[in-house]
Order: sequence, then structure tokens, then C-alpha cells
Amino acid sequence: MRYNSDTVEEMPDGKFEKEVNIKEVLFGYLTYWRWFILSIGSMLILGSIYSKMQVPQYKIDIALLIKDKEQNNDKDVLQQLNLNSSDKIIDNEIQVLRTRMLMEKVIKSLELENTYIIENNLRKIILYNKYVPFKIKLIGEYKNANNKKWIAKYIDDKSIEFDGKIIPYDKPVQTEAGLLIAIPQHVVNPTHIPVKVNFGTVEGVAQYYISKLSIVPASKQATVLFISMEDEIPERGKDVLTKLVDEYNQTSIDDKNITTSNTLSFIESRLTVVASELNNVEKSVENYKSKNQIIDITAQSGIFLNNVQNNDAQITKIDLTFGILNNLETYLKNESTNLEKLPSMQGVEDPTLLGLVTQLSNAMLDREQKLRTIPETNPIVNSINDQIKALKKTILHTLLNVRSGLENSKKQLQAQNSKFESTIRNVPTKERGLIDVMRDRDIKNNLFTFLLQKREETQILLASTVSDSKTIDTAVSSGMYFKPAKNLIYITFFLIGIFLPIVIIYIRGIFNSTVRRKADIERATRVPIIAQLNHSDISDALVTISHPRSMISEQIRSLRADLDFIVPESKHKNILFTSSISGEGKSFISLNLGASLASTGKKVIVLELDLRKPRFYITLGIDNSVGLSSYLIGKQDYKEIIRTHPQQPNLDIITSGIKPPNPAELLLNGRIETLFNELKNDYEYIIMDAPPVGLLADAQILSKYADATFFIVRYDYTHKESIASLEEFRLKKVFKKMSIIFNSVDHKRSSYGYGYGYGYGYGYYEETTPDKSFWKKILGKR
Repeated sequence: MRYNSDTVEEMPDGKFEKEVNIKEVLFGYLTYWRWFILSIGSMLILGSIYSKMQVPQYKIDIALLIKDKEQNNDKDVLQQLNLNSSDKIIDNEIQVLRTRMLMEKVIKSLELENTYIIENNLRKIILYNKYVPFKIKLIGEYKNANNKKWIAKYIDDKSIEFDGKIIPYDKPVQTEAGLLIAIPQHVVNPTHIPVKVNFGTVEGVAQYYISKLSIVPASKQATVLFISMEDEIPERGKDVLTKLVDEYNQTSIDDKNITTSNTLSFIESRLTVVASELNNVEKSVENYKSKNQIIDITAQSGIFLNNVQNNDAQITKIDLTFGILNNLETYLKNESTNLEKLPSMQGVEDPTLLGLVTQLSNAMLDREQKLRTIPETNPIVNSINDQIKALKKTILHTLLNVRSGLENSKKQLQAQNSKFESTIRNVPTKERGLIDVMRDRDIKNNLFTFLLQKREETQILLASTVSDSKTIDTAVSSGMYFKPAKNLIYITFFLIGIFLPIVIIYIRGIFNSTVRRKADIERATRVPIIAQLNHSDISDALVTISHPRSMISEQIRSLRADLDFIVPESKHKNILFTSSISGEGKSFISLNLGASLASTGKKVIVLELDLRKPRFYITLGIDNSVGLSSYLIGKQDYKEIIRTHPQQPNLDIITSGIKPPNPAELLLNGRIETLFNELKNDYEYIIMDAPPVGLLADAQILSKYADATFFIVRYDYTHKESIASLEEFRLKKVFKKMSIIFNSVDHKRSSYGYGYGYGYGYGYYEETTPDKSFWKKILGKR
């Protein structure tokens, strides 16, 4: 196998960068397919358990119509005075519906402070309404009630068990949770299963339900609000939304009734005063007629009387207006009346003043509504307060102008009356006196009749006040829960099952410091990879002899064929095998390559040059009492240390012999060169199994006797840092014709392909694989 220089790019620092191969990366993950199956299966099981643990959530909806000003066509006395407007801002009404005060009324009304739960296997069941066998109410302070979940159990119609203590119904009992009272609910077939009781506060539960509320308008122009919420119990959710809308409507009615009641009180007080004055005037008329025996009035006197009465009526109306203006001025100057309703403006006809009063009334109502949702210190409230102060100042200034105009009108009317009275003086004295008393009576009577009419109108309005909103679609639930979405849960856990192994494999790859891909070698050096040998579970040292049809034997034969391309001209070939550290398989490859060469009729000898750590005598069962060390010290002749392999003709072996105290010095004493010169006469291939080059200098000493050098890199064993040293050896030309053999490649776990020779298929080769445990088979471990 030749090195392809087109796949890498040499960097300025001598390193190499290989382009990312998507297919290679994908295959690297697919080799762990057992992990993916195990992870996905486990995640789907966890997803099933998780979905069963979730309490189903149901969605409840209700629709509310907010009436605008044009929709309300009831023309009442308050609308005549511009003090009762139903012009509402939708955003403000949404905030009102979400106020804590409103929701607290709902919680108190439905008694939702406490929650009653039955745990059924992995899922909890929340009891509500007719399914709650009893209710527990805390009395007074209960600081310890929220510390834990309390266990209660129905016993009979007279008592329950709470926290291991028998408690009778309808009697306050002191417990660790506090002073409480149990109330029976008369449920049909009550459960005797223990019930967990969670005590909560009205404020906390209200805030919880507010967070679940969703209020959206139907459109930008519409005044319809869609209110929805999620709840574990559809019936409870419908009750909450229905009660919320009811409380909202009632609050609107209460606000209107306050204004109407204030107007009615003013009319009642005026009726009392006018009735007393009218009674006095009636007595005056009666006394005058009786005293002067007056039965009829002349037509001329009647004309003058009508004119004077009209003027007097206008003067009286002006006086009434003065009274209203005085009340308004007193109200505006009194700083303690910020939260009280404005006095009635009935009788005032100045449109500018009425408009300003209307603006003040709207501002004060707006301030009241804002205070339901935000504190008084909020900048919005401060802005409204400033607006109210400015309006009051403007109204006071306008009031002075209106009063001045009324005074001028009154003077003009009085001047006209003076003219009429001078004319009336020509009428007989008795008739003129009658006109005076009759004029006073008619004025008071008209005023009294007007007030009576307005009182009746106000009382009718008070009795028939309706809210500015109405429910157009009652609270309903679809009946099907939408949470938890099982399909989404399974999809989520399925994706987790896919990505979890990917993350683990990726992290392992980041922290992995060993060579696991051909690309790891190619990035660090330009030394060509001459062969890739697959991992084999065969325990024999010479697999080419014991298992000639195995895959590893075929790959050794392929390596044997490549030797003619590496050293094509030499008749006698010296091949040096070394590695970075011990255990990378150089002894295994050197022995099997030697056996493969010998099987072709070539004379081959394998030298175990690792004098520090001999292995041949263990793996081959050869006597190691006499070996290379004996020859180097001059104790034995080279023919005396040669061992012939009994199963493979033409294959001889020289073991390292007894461990010497000075291996490096022995290799430098000149005897090793003599040995190579002698061996050339008898062998065509001299294979040198040298010590690791990363630990010792022996391989560099022996390199001058080698025609080619093979570095053994073992899959998932050799460190990546060791490959960089090979590039240094290449650049310094320390070794001749350097090549790399990628050894023990596990094609089932590697990410670069099936490996050399795998394309022939397993059916061609004889492979013996030891039995694996179940988990090793699943995880793909050896």
C-alpha cells in the first residue's frame, strides 16, 4: 500500500492537516450502533415513565365582551351629567382581570387554598369538589402548616385521621400544623385511601392561578377578550374562569352604584329642603287669600305675573346653580376629598365647565382603576394625580368666570323684574300681593316636581345597573388533555437517545490520546503506511502457520508482497521492526512475516534484538539459555545460537538470550556487525525485532544495518504524540526507507473503513472469536 500525498497538506510547522471526510466521520459513529440502540431503547422507556408521571393538563376557555360607549344606549341621569361613562380601554381591562385582588376573591369563594392529592403509582390524582371526602380549614396563625405535606384519611361520618391523630368533624383541634377544623363533604362512597393535604395561602394560590391565565383580545379593533387557562381538573378550571368573570362584572356594577348612590343622596337632601320651603309658601298663599278674600286675578295681572314668574324661575335656577358651584368650589379646595365622588352638576349648563368636570371625573375613575393593579407610588398614578391637580385649578378659574356671568344675568333679570313690578303697582294692592305669594309657590312647586322626577330616575338606575361586560361564551373544556404531549415526549427522548451516544463518543474522541484512525497518522507524518493489519483474537504467536486462511495471515502475505517494492534491488534484505513503546506488536509481525517469507522457500532468520525484555522464548516455547547476548560477549558462535522452527522450514530464530547488564554497549562492541555479515551468506531475509525507539537508542544503533525500517503503530494503543517523532526521524534521515504498519485495527470500532483485505468477506477466512458476555456484545467491547 503506497502513501498518497494528495490527501494531506503540509503546514509551516511541519504538521499535516487532512480534510474532514463526512463519510468517514459518519461511519465512525455508526460503528457504535449497539450504543445507539441501547441508548434509544433506554430513553424511550424513560420517556414512557416520564409521560406516566406527568399530571394531564386541560385547557379551559371563556369569552368576554367589553361593551364600549356606543353600545350602551341607556340614557340615565348620570350620563346627562357625564359622570357615568362606559368607555373602557381593553388593555386596562385585561390588567384588571389579572389583578391579585380579583383572583383572591375567586380563591376564597371556591375555597381553593388547600389541595388534596392521592398518589397512585407514578401519577398523582388531585381531588376536587364532589370527590373530596372532607375539607380542612386552618384557624388563626399556622406557621408550620407549609413545612410539609400532611397525611389525612377518611375514617367514618364522624371523624378523620390527620397526621396520625383522630379529629372529629366540625370541632377545632390543635395539631402540629396548627389549629384546624375538619368539615365533612358527604361524598358518596368516600375513599379510605390516605390523602396528602397541601396547605396554601390565598395570596400564594391567587398568584399561581394568575400566572396560568392567558387573556388576549380577538383582534385590535374588537372588544372581545378570550380568557384561557390550563388546569389539571377541567371542572375546577371552568369554576375559576366563571367566578373570575362574575367577580369582574360585580366590581364594575359596584363602581357604578357608588356614583349613583352619591347622586341619589344629593337629590334626597335637596328634596327635604325644597319640600319645607314649598310647605311654607303654600301656607302663605292660603293665609293671604283668606285674609284678603281673593278669588280671581285679572288677565292683565296674569300676563305680568307670568313674565315675572319666568324671570323669577331663571333667578331661582341661577341661585341653585350658585349653590352647585359653591359645593364644587368647596370640593375642589378641600385636599382630603381626593378619593370621594364629585358633587352633582345638575343645573349647570356651561358646556366648558361641564366638559372640565367630566375630564376630572374620568381622571379620578382612571386613578381608581389603576390603583387596583399598581401601587400609589407608581409613576403612572403620579401622572394622573398631576392631571387631576391641573384640572382642579382650571375648573376653579372657569368657575369664577361662570359665576361672574351668572351674576350679570341675575342683575339683568332683577332689573326686568323691577320694571314689571312698577307696572304691577298700578294693579290693586291686593292683587299684587296675591301675585307675589303665588309666584313663590309656583317656583317651589316646579323645583320640587323636578327633584322628584330625578329621584325616581336615579332609583330605577340603581336597581337596574348592569355591568359594562357580558359573557358571550361560557367556560368550556375540550375534554382532551393537551399536556403532556406524549408524541412530543417520545420524540424528545428519542432525540436524546440519539444525541447522547454522539456526545459521549465525541467527548471520548476529544480526550482520546491514542491512534484510532489512519488520518491520525497522516496528520502527523509523511512516513507512508505500508500495511494495515486487522485485530485478531487468535492466541497463537504464528498465525500464518496455525491459521493460514485467517484474515491476518492474508494481510501478512500482502505485506510480504510489498517488500519487493520497498527494497527491489537488494538480494539480501535486512528489515528492522521497531515501535514507540512496548506492546505494539512488532515481535508478532516480525515472526509472522518471517514465517510467511519462509513459506515461499526463502531462507529467513528473525533476530530478537530486545536484550532487555525477551519474549520469543515465552511465545514460541524456545530455550533462551543461549542466545544473542551469548554471541555478543564472544561466548558462543553464531551457528550455536540459531534455533530452527519445527513447523516452518527455512525459518530460523535467534533469541535474545540471558539479559545482559549492558545491552547498549554490547551492540556497539562490533560483534553485531560481524553477525550480520555472516548471516548474509546464509539468509535472504534478516528480520530484526528491535527495542522501542521511543524508549531506547538500540533501534537507532541497529538502523545502519537495515535496508528498510518498519514502525509498528497499534490501534487504540500507540499515543498520537509518538507519531510526531517519526516525522523527525524522516526529516533527519535516521532510518532507511521508513514505513508504518498500522497494527491490530479493529474494523468494528474504527472510523476509517473496513480495513485492508476486508473486502473479501468473512466467508473466505477462518476466524475464531472467543465468546463474549451479553454487555460486551452490546457495547462492542473485546
